[in-house]
Amino acid sequence: MQTAGLKIIFEDIDGCLNPADGEHFSVIEGEAPSTNQVNMLDAINQAVEASPIEHFIINSGRPLAMVRSILTHLPTAKARYVLLEHACVLFDRQTDSYLDCAQLAAKCGLSDLAKRYARVENIHRLYQWYRTEGQATLEAHYQCPLPALDKVGNLSFYIPEQIDPDELLKRIESLARAQLAPEHQEHLQFLRSDRYIDILPGIHKLDGIHLLTAHLKMDLDHALAVGDFLNDLPVFEEFHRVLCPSNAHPTIKALTQTKGSNGIVSDKAYGLAVLDFLEQL
Repeated sequence: MQTAGLKIIFEDIDGCLNPADGEHFSVIEGEAPSTNQVNMLDAINQAVEASPIEHFIINSGRPLAMVRSILTHLPTAKARYVLLEHACVLFDRQTDSYLDCAQLAAKCGLSDLAKRYARVENIHRLYQWYRTEGQATLEAHYQCPLPALDKVGNLSFYIPEQIDPDELLKRIESLARAQLAPEHQEHLQFLRSDRYIDILPGIHKLDGIHLLTAHLKMDLDHALAVGDFLNDLPVFEEFHRVLCPSNAHPTIKALTQTKGSNGIVSDKAYGLAVLDFLEQL
């Protein structure tokens, strides 16, 4: 990969920042990372600081409450901006506040993106349906709790180990399509990671890449996206420069390989992949 001019990295958390043994980051709000996880985060933070990269953007499906304890160990000023909830939400660590993505997109001249970000506000209709109908139906079928995570931009819930994730994804999409009014489901996207079902309001991680590169007045050619699982598909299908760790889903690896010299399938797993990349810059 030609790295000259690379200025910004968009980095997933789960599957991409974990220590070499793949130890999962906690999904409990406020729970601190383990010593093993902290060591990896500290090493990555030091590598970011020492690299010519100007911005290291976390681009995760997690809500802020599940990211703060991780960010504590990425204190570099280069990690000022954080894309959350599959880029439905943008947080500025410097001001400790959320930014209005629709307003920001409009200011950057991204009119279509501004319109789509404005639709995020309608996610409350999906939440209402899930809490009053969808959740009870799914829980009755699977005989286990399936509570939604505390999010504001998209609907997500944990996939219990005993449930087939692909079957669950198909079931909730079929249920939502059958019960929601057409105008309330038109733009919905149904995705999953290895741990979560995610229903997005027509905004995904690739949109966050376009939004922040425009806001930072950077060319897309200066950006690299890092991901590992099927909820990263829009990025790996459409973005031109990508990297995935060796633990990535086979589909993500295959898409990365189609990028030729602009795609790197690392021979290292989890956080070691981006750490190795940073240290070689």
